[in-house]
Amino acid sequence: MRAGRTIGIALAMAAAWLLGLAMPSAASADVLATANCHASATLAEDYDALARAPDRWRCSSGDWELAADRTLIRFAVAPGAPQPNRFVTRVTRFAALKLTVIAADGTRATHTLSSADMQPGTRDWLMLTALPRIDRPIVTVVAEIDGARHLGMLGKARIERATAATPTIGRFELIMAGLCGLLCAPFLFNLAFYRVLRERFLIWHTCGVGLMLAQMVITSGLINHFAALSIDTLCILSAGTFGGGAICAAMFGADLIEPDKLDPLHRRLLAATAPWIAGFTLFYLFGGETLRGLAASIYYLSFVPIIALFCWVMGVALHRGSRAVRFQIAAWTPFLLVGAVRVGTSVATDGNPLALDFEQHLAIVAEILITALAVVDRFMVLRRQRDHARFETRQLEQAVARDPLTGLFNRRGIEGRFEKLRSAGFDTLAVIDLDNFKAINDARGHAVGDQVLAATGLALQDDPDLIAWRLGGEEFLLLLRGSNATRRAEARRQAIPTRVATLVPGLPGPVTASMGVIELPRGTMLGSGYAELYAHADRLLYEAKRAGRNRMIAEKLTVFAGNERRVATAA
Repeated sequence: MRAGRTIGIALAMAAAWLLGLAMPSAASADVLATANCHASATLAEDYDALARAPDRWRCSSGDWELAADRTLIRFAVAPGAPQPNRFVTRVTRFAALKLTVIAADGTRATHTLSSADMQPGTRDWLMLTALPRIDRPIVTVVAEIDGARHLGMLGKARIERATAATPTIGRFELIMAGLCGLLCAPFLFNLAFYRVLRERFLIWHTCGVGLMLAQMVITSGLINHFAALSIDTLCILSAGTFGGGAICAAMFGADLIEPDKLDPLHRRLLAATAPWIAGFTLFYLFGGETLRGLAASIYYLSFVPIIALFCWVMGVALHRGSRAVRFQIAAWTPFLLVGAVRVGTSVATDGNPLALDFEQHLAIVAEILITALAVVDRFMVLRRQRDHARFETRQLEQAVARDPLTGLFNRRGIEGRFEKLRSAGFDTLAVIDLDNFKAINDARGHAVGDQVLAATGLALQDDPDLIAWRLGGEEFLLLLRGSNATRRAEARRQAIPTRVATLVPGLPGPVTASMGVIELPRGTMLGSGYAELYAHADRLLYEAKRAGRNRMIAEKLTVFAGNERRVATAA
């Protein structure tokens, strides 16, 4: 529920940005005319040749032929209208562009350009160049375009009268810059998450965010405020970042969705999108002249199976109860819808395919924001699973480390933990042995003997300042800390007969214990490890046995540079 509210807030923010972007801003140019008529020609034909063949011209907004070697576009300038000074069209790679301006008396001027001569626009996906100048009013502008690789360059061509001498940063650029800055946040999130939980989907998400962010910066025109890139470079970067972002989205989904919610086939198919998208992107950018007219359509059609695969995978995961895929559906749906419309209009129309640049920017914002929430949610799920697994592991380790009969720790790991416990203040070691335990086993059987051992374990059970081990048989070890550790160890020893008598009735007499205690106060300079100290306490235990059993013998040791001073007490 909380994730749903967060997604709603993110979408509301995206909608607010949409309204901000949609608000009109001051124009830097007046559009004077779009194409009046156009004609297809060979490279051997120019405007003068086609001007004498009026039947070759089509005066409609469609019926463009991308496969034609040369396309001529004619613009008429209305009498008294402002004089155009630049030619603007969609950013696209092409072979050559010839611009001709014609006055009423037939005076004309011509420029021939390549894509390297075009200037990228500072907003939208546009490129422009200045028109040739003449000293008479222009009535006609003719653009002869050779080798265009996208219908948008033909259908979106126009002539304008620029009203600003230099590019300005308007509201659109500021909002786009703010959006791009906002989308940098997932980088920081992913870095923090990856340090805690090294999951591969975090890497894919980081790469995808970076590529989609670059896609927005490039296609919005923001990049042209900071870098002077050629049209060819922009086209390559645009197609490359879009294709790379789609690949990362597929790999991200394959790794994000829970392991039991997709089959290996689904994940392999998502991984297979990488060579598929990369191959068709390279074909679109660098396909030979023979297939140039079909390159754009083939490229867009190549995304149809990708869209279908994404829909299929999301449907399967949703049907199987995936939590992560719900975020993926919310994130991918706007992007898939925009993609489907772009594919459909690019293939099915012969006029102006819908670029949906603005809608694509919004879809990218929604995709990044929602997938960032998916990362957070998946991170929390995986962390809970990891913590649960660690808890179960600790429980299992404790179960292995515990003696099943008494519930005390078994002797495994005492020596390895001894120095750490000493540094925590456990400076008193006691070894306890039940007196005449063999006689109980012989007279009453091992089952009763086990009951006695279990009762002894309850008498010696742990507390924050005491840790008890069963070393084996009827022998136990205590580590204690605190100023009264020896007295508390003796209290535990004396509690054994009462606890055993209460829990194991019918014994012929009390079950007593003997104990040897070594106390090593903090601050002494110790030269012995666990084995030596245990051996020392064990000797005191057997001194207690020889002294008549059912007693304690304790020693407090102080060690100074190898000289030992021993203070012994007996009880």
